[in-house]
Amino acid sequence: MVCQRQVISAAGSGRDGWRRAPPLRSADRFMTHTNTTLKLLLLQVSLSGATADTLEEFSAYYSATTNGIRGTAERHLVRLTDLNYRLNVSLEAKLGGMEIGDLKQASEFSYADGQIKPLTYSYQVSGVSSAVETVVFNWDAMMALSADDEQSRPVAINSNTLDELSYQLALALDIADPDETTYSYETVDGYTLDQLSFRVLGEDIISTPLGDFRCVKLERNREASGSRATTIWLALDWSNLLAKIEQTTASGLAITMELTNALIAGHQVTGLND
Repeated sequence: MVCQRQVISAAGSGRDGWRRAPPLRSADRFMTHTNTTLKLLLLQVSLSGATADTLEEFSAYYSATTNGIRGTAERHLVRLTDLNYRLNVSLEAKLGGMEIGDLKQASEFSYADGQIKPLTYSYQVSGVSSAVETVVFNWDAMMALSADDEQSRPVAINSNTLDELSYQLALALDIADPDETTYSYETVDGYTLDQLSFRVLGEDIISTPLGDFRCVKLERNREASGSRATTIWLALDWSNLLAKIEQTTASGLAITMELTNALIAGHQVTGLND
């Protein structure tokens, strides 16, 4: 397998890839931070039954809670052709039973010889806040065209550059290597290339709405002085399926997302005691 990650022996601190925003109202702030959390939630990439040449299709469902606001998310990996796939993600947030925001993301990519090559990426938010972003990759020119509501710019890319969904798929593939403890990836984020890094903390057994899972525990590496923290649990017995994620934002907002249901290659995911 051709590995796209940059493995480092100690915890590194690449540039922070998350966008800043001015102070927002509670509902708007929830959507902003939940959008960020969802990007990390996408680390769940079910590879049960995957081979060196193919990835298995899957569906996964999650709940999100923070400060009385609840959200639900779902993800689907669909095989389009022999080499091409699409990862679709949607998130709906509600306050008092009323929908306050909706987020949709999609990444189309090719997968051959163990290497992910992103083709297109899209990100759309509607509700109390709104945003639209797209990235189109041109591998012949080694450029990506990144666009938002206001403008578009070319971004020079490298052979290992990924988008904000496909890098998470790469991590799920790479985490199966027990000899590594830190993983780094390069992504197109807006009009720049960002470096993201994750560190393995060990193993843990956690409880979710779907049951108990034996997990590998990871954290997002950030600057030592930063106040944000992200912890991720991937289910070892289910091909590194994301079981839970906790994030504390720079403003102190705590967000939790947990697995509620999933199918891997048509098989129902169950907890340890089921």
